[in-house]
Amino acid sequence: MKKFGMVVILFITVHMTAQDFAGLAIYKTDMKMEIKLDSASTSADQMDLVQQQLRFAMQKEFQLSFTKSESNWKEQESLDKPASGGAGVQIQVVGMGGGSDGLLYKNTKNKKTKESSDAFGKLFLISGELEPFEWEMTSETKQIGRYTCYKAIAKREITQTKISEVNGEMEEKEEKKIQTTTAWYTTEIPVNHGPDMYWGLPGLILEVNDGSRIMICTKVVLNPDKEVVIEVPSKGKKVTEEEYEEIMREQSEKMHKMYGGGKKKGKNSSSFSISIEN
Repeated sequence: MKKFGMVVILFITVHMTAQDFAGLAIYKTDMKMEIKLDSASTSADQMDLVQQQLRFAMQKEFQLSFTKSESNWKEQESLDKPASGGAGVQIQVVGMGGGSDGLLYKNTKNKKTKESSDAFGKLFLISGELEPFEWEMTSETKQIGRYTCYKAIAKREITQTKISEVNGEMEEKEEKKIQTTTAWYTTEIPVNHGPDMYWGLPGLILEVNDGSRIMICTKVVLNPDKEVVIEVPSKGKKVTEEEYEEIMREQSEKMHKMYGGGKKKGKNSSSFSISIEN
């Protein structure tokens, strides 16, 4: 009888843990970018300043809140961000997608996403499908904090849109390339969530590197005292992912023209418009 009683208690404990499992994870992000500016109107000091300021602008901190099948991804507010101008250089950064300026909701059960994005002073509500990653599992491991993580690799074809100015006219060129993404996940946290749009591994993804963007988890809190509440964005102009990308392209072109595409605004000042590619 004692043995039977122990089995029943163990079963109940495991069942409740699976149902009530929730947590928070903090990630730091960084991005590598290849920047080409007009060398005729750009000094070496200005080039260095642009590189430095963009590096700071791309270093952000996000929080991933998750339950068994739902998650929120949101940037954490920072009070010590450096200014995006100085020494006669003005930088306008235009980003597209990725939940970097709003709230991203993912549901890994019904494969749906919703994102609120505040872009160019207007709030958008973007609905989409949660695209699967064809992960190749490996046996390679490493430690991230106290967690043993396994390496997984995914390759997919992506389209990059490059906007440039030729003879005073804006030109848009699309290029396709194969992007290789490396992820490190831990089975010690049994959810298939990850940072940003990443998901689909048998454990929480703690690190992602797609060749240009790096996201590393710095803190995990499982089943915190305060209830983890997952929010589904509901405010903003409703658009599809395709419609939102088109709006961002049009706005990028407008901003490029507004800031002169690198043309000098005055005797001692320069302006650059930089498009971040995904």
